[in-house]
Amino acid sequence: MQTLIHRAARLLAATWMCLCAGAALAVPVHHVDIDTSRLGTGTAWLGMTFLGVGGATPASASVTNLVGDLLGVPVATGAMTGGVPRTLTFTSDAGGGDWIQAIQLGGHVGFDVSFLFGDGNDGSTFSWSLFDATHYLGVDGDLGGIALHPDAAPDGRLTITPDNAFSAVRAVPEPSTLLLVALSGGMLAAVRRRPGSMRR
Repeated sequence: MQTLIHRAARLLAATWMCLCAGAALAVPVHHVDIDTSRLGTGTAWLGMTFLGVGGATPASASVTNLVGDLLGVPVATGAMTGGVPRTLTFTSDAGGGDWIQAIQLGGHVGFDVSFLFGDGNDGSTFSWSLFDATHYLGVDGDLGGIALHPDAAPDGRLTITPDNAFSAVRAVPEPSTLLLVALSGGMLAAVRRRPGSMRR
């Protein structure tokens, strides 16, 4: 009987861990890392754009934790507020907004981005690029983008397109989700030690 209880407890703990891991992957916070080390030296500009088509479902993009060799004062246009080191908030109002920041090439630039949007038919797109006075750097156009699909199933509401060697995007679990995963691991470890004590 004790063996059956022990196996059921282990199964429950393992299921909980899987659910927590799935929740971690589904969190709509993403970290963007841009590697400028192969793009030469000197000054360039990092551009972020949030575009919403006419009649798009109301949406916003929040950029936090921007790091890199930032230079000078950024330029913001359209529907966006905030600034470094605070949160940059873009909205789909009036078609969206742009933010341009001068950077020093030769290292990494990174930031976290999260989104809020409701149900609807038309989505918005958040994108980032690097450019100098004459042309785009790395690729001819955006280095990457995240498209919002408010009418899609929950697991298909974001489409990420980092299709080059200069930009990488990964999901970032929320601290509360990481805590749940750690607690479930502790629970599983406790269950593994328990049968020995039951037999005494």
